[in-house]
Amino acid sequence: MSKTSLTKNIEKALYDYCYDLGHIAVDEVTMPGNEGIVDTLSVEMRGNRSKGYEKIWRFYEIKVSKQDFYSKNKLTFLGHFNYFVLPVELYEVVIADIPKHIGVLTYSKGNITAKKKPIRQKELIVNEEVLFRNLVTSMNREVFKAKQIEKGLSIYNTETLMKEILKRTAKGKSDFLVDFMLETYAEDKNKFLSLLIDSSVSEDYKELVLSVLSQELKYLKEDVVLIKKDCREEKRQKRDAWLKIKQLENQLKEIAN
Repeated sequence: MSKTSLTKNIEKALYDYCYDLGHIAVDEVTMPGNEGIVDTLSVEMRGNRSKGYEKIWRFYEIKVSKQDFYSKNKLTFLGHFNYFVLPVELYEVVIADIPKHIGVLTYSKGNITAKKKPIRQKELIVNEEVLFRNLVTSMNREVFKAKQIEKGLSIYNTETLMKEILKRTAKGKSDFLVDFMLETYAEDKNKFLSLLIDSSVSEDYKELVLSVLSQELKYLKEDVVLIKKDCREEKRQKRDAWLKIKQLENQLKEIAN
Protein backbone atom coordinates (compact mmCIF):
# COMPACT_ATOMS: atom_id res chain seq x y z
CA MET A 1 0.00 0.00 0.00
CA SER A 2 1.34 3.45 -0.90
CA LYS A 3 2.27 5.74 1.97
CA THR A 4 0.63 9.09 2.50
CA SER A 5 2.75 12.22 2.49
CA LEU A 6 2.02 12.58 6.22
CA THR A 7 3.37 9.09 6.91
CA LYS A 8 6.53 9.87 4.96
CA ASN A 9 7.00 13.15 6.83
CA ILE A 10 6.61 11.38 10.16
CA GLU A 11 9.11 8.70 9.11
CA LYS A 12 11.68 11.37 8.26
CA ALA A 13 11.11 13.29 11.49
CA LEU A 14 11.30 10.06 13.52
CA TYR A 15 14.57 9.09 11.85
CA ASP A 16 16.02 12.52 12.71
CA TYR A 17 14.75 12.14 16.28
CA CYS A 18 16.45 8.75 16.69
CA TYR A 19 19.64 10.03 15.06
CA ASP A 20 19.83 12.95 17.49
CA LEU A 21 19.58 10.46 20.38
CA GLY A 22 22.46 8.44 18.94
CA HIS A 23 20.27 5.46 18.07
CA ILE A 24 20.56 3.35 14.92
CA ALA A 25 17.17 3.39 13.16
CA VAL A 26 15.63 2.00 9.99
CA ASP A 27 12.10 1.76 8.57
CA GLU A 28 10.07 -1.36 7.76
CA VAL A 29 11.94 -4.21 9.42
CA THR A 30 10.54 -7.72 9.03
CA MET A 31 10.19 -9.73 12.22
CA PRO A 32 10.84 -13.49 12.43
CA GLY A 33 7.96 -15.94 12.24
CA ASN A 34 4.53 -14.36 11.88
CA GLU A 35 5.27 -11.27 13.94
CA GLY A 36 4.82 -8.90 10.99
CA ILE A 37 6.75 -5.78 9.99
CA VAL A 38 7.51 -2.94 12.39
CA ASP A 39 7.20 0.58 10.95
CA THR A 40 10.48 1.74 12.47
CA LEU A 41 13.04 -0.12 14.57
CA SER A 42 15.91 1.42 16.51
CA VAL A 43 18.72 0.07 18.66
CA GLU A 44 20.68 1.96 21.30
CA MET A 45 24.15 0.65 22.19
CA ARG A 46 24.75 1.27 25.90
CA GLY A 47 28.16 0.67 27.44
CA ASN A 48 31.70 0.83 26.10
CA ARG A 49 34.27 -1.24 24.26
CA SER A 50 36.04 -2.54 27.37
CA LYS A 51 32.97 -3.56 29.36
CA GLY A 52 30.81 -4.48 26.41
CA TYR A 53 27.55 -3.14 25.03
CA GLU A 54 23.92 -3.70 25.93
CA LYS A 55 21.45 -3.38 23.05
CA ILE A 56 18.25 -1.50 23.85
CA TRP A 57 15.57 -2.11 21.22
CA ARG A 58 12.73 0.30 20.49
CA PHE A 59 9.75 -0.45 18.25
CA TYR A 60 7.68 2.35 16.69
CA GLU A 61 4.23 2.02 15.09
CA ILE A 62 3.11 5.03 13.04
CA LYS A 63 -0.62 5.82 12.90
CA VAL A 64 -1.91 8.83 10.97
CA SER A 65 -5.70 8.60 11.39
CA LYS A 66 -8.35 7.35 13.79
CA GLN A 67 -9.27 4.59 11.35
CA ASP A 68 -5.62 3.61 11.11
CA PHE A 69 -5.23 3.54 14.90
CA TYR A 70 -8.29 1.35 15.47
CA SER A 71 -7.70 -0.97 12.52
CA LYS A 72 -7.16 -4.70 13.08
CA ASN A 73 -3.69 -4.61 11.53
CA LYS A 74 -1.12 -6.38 13.64
CA LEU A 75 0.85 -4.17 16.04
CA THR A 76 4.52 -5.13 16.22
CA PHE A 77 5.46 -4.19 19.78
CA LEU A 78 8.26 -6.60 20.61
CA GLY A 79 11.01 -4.37 22.02
CA HIS A 80 12.31 -3.25 25.39
CA PHE A 81 10.45 0.01 24.73
CA ASN A 82 7.46 0.36 22.40
CA TYR A 83 5.85 3.51 21.02
CA PHE A 84 2.95 4.85 19.02
CA VAL A 85 3.99 7.77 16.79
CA LEU A 86 0.94 9.97 16.12
CA PRO A 87 0.04 13.38 14.72
CA VAL A 88 -0.56 15.56 17.77
CA GLU A 89 -4.23 16.02 16.80
CA LEU A 90 -4.80 12.25 16.71
CA TYR A 91 -3.15 11.78 20.10
CA GLU A 92 -5.81 13.94 21.74
CA VAL A 93 -8.52 11.73 20.21
CA VAL A 94 -7.14 8.27 21.09
CA ILE A 95 -5.28 9.02 24.33
CA ALA A 96 -7.71 7.01 26.47
CA ASP A 97 -7.14 3.85 24.41
CA ILE A 98 -3.34 3.78 24.53
CA PRO A 99 -2.09 0.89 26.71
CA LYS A 100 -0.24 1.88 29.88
CA HIS A 101 3.05 0.26 28.87
CA ILE A 102 3.16 1.85 25.38
CA GLY A 103 4.90 5.20 24.98
CA VAL A 104 3.78 8.00 22.68
CA LEU A 105 5.68 10.36 20.40
CA THR A 106 3.69 13.07 18.65
CA TYR A 107 4.38 14.77 15.33
CA SER A 108 3.70 18.39 14.46
CA LYS A 109 5.24 20.71 11.86
CA GLY A 110 8.24 18.49 11.17
CA ASN A 111 9.10 17.81 14.80
CA ILE A 112 8.78 14.80 17.11
CA THR A 113 7.89 15.34 20.79
CA ALA A 114 7.90 12.74 23.59
CA LYS A 115 4.43 12.79 25.18
CA LYS A 116 4.28 9.57 27.20
CA LYS A 117 7.06 7.36 28.53
CA PRO A 118 6.82 3.62 27.87
CA ILE A 119 7.34 0.99 30.55
CA ARG A 120 10.42 -1.12 29.88
CA GLN A 121 9.77 -4.76 29.09
CA LYS A 122 12.18 -7.11 30.86
CA GLU A 123 12.80 -9.39 27.91
CA LEU A 124 12.63 -9.23 24.14
CA ILE A 125 9.86 -11.29 22.58
CA VAL A 126 12.05 -12.16 19.58
CA ASN A 127 15.56 -13.56 19.28
CA GLU A 128 18.04 -10.67 19.47
CA GLU A 129 20.48 -12.23 17.01
CA VAL A 130 17.73 -12.60 14.40
CA LEU A 131 16.50 -9.09 15.18
CA PHE A 132 19.95 -7.60 14.62
CA ARG A 133 20.35 -9.53 11.37
CA ASN A 134 17.00 -8.23 10.08
CA LEU A 135 17.98 -4.69 11.08
CA VAL A 136 21.18 -4.95 9.02
CA THR A 137 19.23 -6.45 6.09
CA SER A 138 16.81 -3.51 6.11
CA MET A 139 19.66 -1.02 6.33
CA ASN A 140 21.27 -2.69 3.33
CA ARG A 141 18.00 -2.22 1.44
CA GLU A 142 18.04 1.51 2.21
CA VAL A 143 21.67 1.81 1.10
CA PHE A 144 20.77 0.06 -2.16
CA LYS A 145 17.92 2.52 -2.75
CA ALA A 146 20.28 5.45 -2.11
CA LYS A 147 22.78 4.02 -4.59
CA GLN A 148 20.02 3.65 -7.18
CA ILE A 149 19.12 7.30 -6.74
CA GLU A 150 22.69 8.22 -7.65
CA LYS A 151 22.57 6.07 -10.78
CA GLY A 152 19.17 7.22 -12.02
CA LEU A 153 17.25 5.37 -14.73
CA SER A 154 19.28 6.31 -17.77
CA ILE A 155 21.60 3.29 -17.51
CA TYR A 156 18.71 0.80 -17.72
CA ASN A 157 16.90 -0.22 -20.90
CA THR A 158 13.13 -0.64 -21.10
CA GLU A 159 13.17 -4.42 -20.85
CA THR A 160 15.31 -4.38 -17.70
CA LEU A 161 12.99 -1.89 -16.00
CA MET A 162 9.86 -3.84 -16.88
CA LYS A 163 11.33 -7.18 -15.76
CA GLU A 164 12.27 -5.70 -12.40
CA ILE A 165 8.79 -4.25 -11.92
CA LEU A 166 7.17 -7.57 -12.81
CA LYS A 167 9.48 -9.43 -10.44
CA ARG A 168 8.55 -7.17 -7.57
CA THR A 169 4.87 -7.23 -8.49
CA ALA A 170 4.93 -11.01 -8.11
CA LYS A 171 6.19 -10.47 -4.55
CA GLY A 172 3.44 -7.96 -3.77
CA LYS A 173 5.77 -4.94 -3.93
CA SER A 174 4.38 -3.10 -6.92
CA ASP A 175 3.19 -0.11 -4.89
CA PHE A 176 6.64 0.30 -3.39
CA LEU A 177 8.31 0.20 -6.79
CA VAL A 178 5.86 2.61 -8.38
CA ASP A 179 6.56 5.10 -5.59
CA PHE A 180 10.27 4.40 -5.91
CA MET A 181 10.32 5.02 -9.67
CA LEU A 182 7.92 7.95 -9.85
CA GLU A 183 8.80 9.87 -6.69
CA THR A 184 12.47 9.15 -6.04
CA TYR A 185 13.51 9.66 -9.66
CA ALA A 186 11.66 12.93 -10.11
CA GLU A 187 14.01 14.22 -12.80
CA ASP A 188 13.65 11.02 -14.84
CA LYS A 189 9.89 10.66 -14.34
CA ASN A 190 8.81 11.82 -17.80
CA LYS A 191 11.37 9.60 -19.49
CA PHE A 192 10.25 6.62 -17.45
CA LEU A 193 6.58 7.19 -18.28
CA SER A 194 7.49 7.50 -21.96
CA LEU A 195 9.17 4.12 -21.79
CA LEU A 196 6.07 2.59 -20.22
CA ILE A 197 3.72 3.74 -22.97
CA ASP A 198 6.16 2.94 -25.79
CA SER A 199 4.58 0.76 -28.47
CA SER A 200 7.41 -1.75 -28.11
CA VAL A 201 6.27 -2.71 -24.62
CA SER A 202 5.15 -6.33 -24.48
CA GLU A 203 1.49 -7.34 -24.11
CA ASP A 204 2.48 -8.98 -20.81
CA TYR A 205 3.18 -5.56 -19.33
CA LYS A 206 0.02 -3.72 -20.36
CA GLU A 207 -1.90 -4.30 -17.12
CA LEU A 208 1.05 -3.13 -15.07
CA VAL A 209 1.60 -0.12 -17.33
CA LEU A 210 -2.03 0.91 -16.84
CA SER A 211 -1.61 0.54 -13.07
CA VAL A 212 1.51 2.72 -13.04
CA LEU A 213 -0.02 5.39 -15.25
CA SER A 214 -3.26 5.38 -13.23
CA GLN A 215 -1.32 6.03 -10.05
CA GLU A 216 0.66 8.82 -11.70
CA LEU A 217 -2.62 10.35 -12.93
CA LYS A 218 -3.93 10.23 -9.37
CA TYR A 219 -0.84 12.04 -8.10
CA LEU A 220 -1.15 14.69 -10.84
CA LYS A 221 -4.82 15.30 -10.01
CA GLU A 222 -3.90 15.76 -6.35
CA ASP A 223 -1.20 18.23 -7.40
CA VAL A 224 -3.72 20.17 -9.52
CA VAL A 225 -6.06 20.48 -6.53
CA LEU A 226 -3.21 21.85 -4.40
CA ILE A 227 -2.15 24.26 -7.15
CA LYS A 228 -5.73 25.54 -7.47
CA LYS A 229 -5.87 26.09 -3.72
CA ASP A 230 -2.55 27.94 -3.84
CA CYS A 231 -3.80 30.08 -6.75
CA ARG A 232 -6.98 30.98 -4.88
CA GLU A 233 -4.95 31.86 -1.81
CA GLU A 234 -2.54 33.95 -3.89
CA LYS A 235 -5.45 35.82 -5.51
CA ARG A 236 -6.99 36.44 -2.09
CA GLN A 237 -3.70 37.80 -0.76
CA LYS A 238 -3.30 40.07 -3.80
CA ARG A 239 -6.86 41.33 -3.40
CA ASP A 240 -6.29 42.05 0.29
CA ALA A 241 -3.03 43.82 -0.52
CA TRP A 242 -4.73 46.05 -3.12
CA LEU A 243 -7.50 46.91 -0.66
CA LYS A 244 -4.91 47.93 1.91
CA ILE A 245 -3.12 50.02 -0.71
CA LYS A 246 -6.38 51.78 -1.60
CA GLN A 247 -7.13 52.39 2.06
CA LEU A 248 -3.69 53.90 2.59
CA GLU A 249 -4.02 56.06 -0.53
CA ASN A 250 -7.39 57.36 0.69
CA GLN A 251 -5.94 58.07 4.13
CA LEU A 252 -3.04 59.96 2.55
CA LYS A 253 -5.46 62.03 0.43
CA GLU A 254 -7.52 62.89 3.50
CA ILE A 255 -4.41 63.94 5.39
CA ALA A 256 -3.14 65.98 2.42
CA ASN A 257 -6.46 67.80 2.13
